[in-house]
Parts: sequence; C-alpha cells; structure tokens
Amino acid sequence: MKRRRMLFIVNPISGFGLGKELPERIRRLPEYEGVDYDIVFTAYSGHARKLVEEARTSGKYTHIVAVGGDGTVNEVGSALCGSDIAFAVVSLGSGNGFARHLGYSIFMTKALRQVLSDQCASIDVIQVNDQFSLNVSGVGFDAEVARVFNHQKLRGIFSYLYAVMKLWFRYPERKYYITCDGERMRVNCFILSFANTSQYGFNAYIAPQASVRDGLLDICILKRPAFFEIIWAFFFMISGKLYKLSYFKEIQCKEAMIEGDISHVQIDGDVHAMPSPIYLKIMPGVLKVVVPKKLD
Repeated sequence: MKRRRMLFIVNPISGFGLGKELPERIRRLPEYEGVDYDIVFTAYSGHARKLVEEARTSGKYTHIVAVGGDGTVNEVGSALCGSDIAFAVVSLGSGNGFARHLGYSIFMTKALRQVLSDQCASIDVIQVNDQFSLNVSGVGFDAEVARVFNHQKLRGIFSYLYAVMKLWFRYPERKYYITCDGERMRVNCFILSFANTSQYGFNAYIAPQASVRDGLLDICILKRPAFFEIIWAFFFMISGKLYKLSYFKEIQCKEAMIEGDISHVQIDGDVHAMPSPIYLKIMPGVLKVVVPKKLD
C-alpha cells in the first residue's frame, strides 16, 4: 500500500480567518504524529485549482484536503475529478452543504480527525456547461440569493437569511423549459435547482432523494409558496421533507437542458454568468472522497 502523504489547501480568510490556525491545530493533534503532510495557502480566486493541478503533476500526494468554504471545496474537488488522489474536506465556510452530506463535522478539530479515515468512496459530480458542481446549483431564486450574498461584506447564516428575506417578496416565479433524458416540459417556478447532494447548506434540504452514488442528478422544482405557507415550506426544507408539499417536485435524470429567462447560475454557492440554455450531465463515480460515514 502506498504511504499516505497529504496536502492541505487552505483558504486563509475563510471562517473569519480561522484557516490561518490550521498548522497549529494540526500540531496539537496526537493523531497526526507520524503523518506526512504539507500545507499551502491560497492567494486568490482560482489558486486552489492551480495548486491541485501542480500536485497531480508531481505525483507526491495520496490525499488532498480542501480547507475553506464552498468555493474552495468546489475548486479542489473539481480539479481532482478523474484522479486517484483521495479528496477530503475541512469546512470553514457558511453553508458547507457538500461536507455535511458526506458526514463531515463543521468543527475544525473533529473534521481534521475525520480526514484521516481509511474509508473512501467514488462519488458523482454534475457537469454544468463547462463547470463542475459537487453540491447544489440553480438558476432561480437561489441563484439570485447567492448573487446578493456574495456581495455582502459579512458571511454566515445571518447574512444568508438577510439575502433570502430581502429577495423573497420581490422575486417572481419564472418560466423554464426542462428537457430531461429527451422529454421536454414547461414549468413556472420560484426555485429551480439541480442537485448532487441533498442540501444547500445550513441543513436546508432541497433534494431529499439525492444521492452522490446513484448516477443521477436531481432537478428540484419549487413553486412560490403562498404567504401563509412560507413557514411550512421553511419547516419542510429544514426537516428534509419537501417531497410532502404539493408545490414541490423532484425529477431524477442523467442529462438535462434548461432553457428560459437565465442570465446567471449559482454553482455550489458561487455565481457564474451563463445564458440559456444550460446543459447538465451527471458524471458517475469520478471523484474519490474520504468519508467519515457510510454513504447511501
């Protein structure tokens, strides 16, 4: 068996600067005595992807750990698709939906212990045009929330809730055409998301049926709740039971095309300019991940 050698790619400003503490946190953990590891810090957007590409070329590492928010996780994980290098996550961001789905703790010390697990799994990734989505992406209300959230100085659950409440009553339902595995349908909806995992983050479940190992992407359609239904919709999202709502629909397929009034797409929380149409394709088992729990 090849000896474990780990590379930690750290966003130093994530978690209100908590990323900078990683070297000291690791030094305090007895589990890391004898573990061969390197730590590098990102300096700009896109740097994590470049660091992964250099690490793959070097052939030095068996494991690469993304330490940061959803953007860092997406950059590192996307760059590792098709690689034999195992991917792991220490979450320091706001939503942390991908890490939560895989069973990682949101607390740094516990997550650092979890990334030493010998249990790995090959999971799916969604291709969104020429980008990769590990978690949840979308073109509706969630994309607009992500756009506003990303322009705020402060991050975290309260800033996200502020963005949601700011837009909730002014964002209308929109018309889309969805072609899934060759079948075309028209929908008017408030949220139109495409999910690989079950949740956006913050334990807000948009795709209750989603699995990262089923070879399917989940298209989630939520019509605008009436005013008196807002609390119910929020409760069912947090409890993972959106499927019980009559105005929610979840479609599973391998490929899809989304057409309509689209100018930008949120991919794992980051906003990208993408006009209609949007092409989606599931890429089965292309990412090797370290998992602290058994995956469905």
